[in-house]
Amino acid sequence: MIVERQPGLPSRRPGRPRSDEKHEAILKAASREFGVSGYRDASMDAIATKADVSKRTLYNHFDSKEALFRALVSELVAKIRGVATIAYHPRKGLHQQLKQYALQSIEFTGSPRNLQLLRAVLSEHIRNPALVEPALATYWESEYGFTGWIEAACKDGRLRAKSPVDASHIFASLMRGIVVWPLVLGRADRISKPREGAIDEAIAMFLKYYAVPRR
Repeated sequence: MIVERQPGLPSRRPGRPRSDEKHEAILKAASREFGVSGYRDASMDAIATKADVSKRTLYNHFDSKEALFRALVSELVAKIRGVATIAYHPRKGLHQQLKQYALQSIEFTGSPRNLQLLRAVLSEHIRNPALVEPALATYWESEYGFTGWIEAACKDGRLRAKSPVDASHIFASLMRGIVVWPLVLGRADRISKPREGAIDEAIAMFLKYYAVPRR
């Protein structure tokens, strides 16, 4: 059976088992290089040097600079989906469930590796949106999976939203403003107690508008 490799995915030559450690080292080095130099000026030689691998090894894992960058975008999307996709529980309080989203966002941005990856992709999104936006657009439309929670809560009669998509964007934007952007922009190095208070207030404000009053 012949399996065709999808465009943009890391290449893997037959007979050469992929080293997970080297693969991870390459991705980390690429995050630094793309974040500093941008996609256009990023050098595969520099990435290989920073990852402490040979250029041949680098190309064994990724057959082009574009494939490497798209792998970074895919990694970021997968991690954000892991944060944003929360299961709806009909017997748990809505505030408690939304707080879980916030806590997962804190855990995500609290990782130096994730923060570096986020900065690398976002900076290139600004410089070259045509390269990044196609990979993010589909996931952004469903707020990386969070819209599913809003839809479930509406179906259960606990939220009322004309557009679950818009509601998910609104809540996610509140959390990004409190949790994500201060860290990405270097305005904070951790989530302080006052920030936790802002999270609770933002959740309460969101539920004040969208939650169906109890009878």
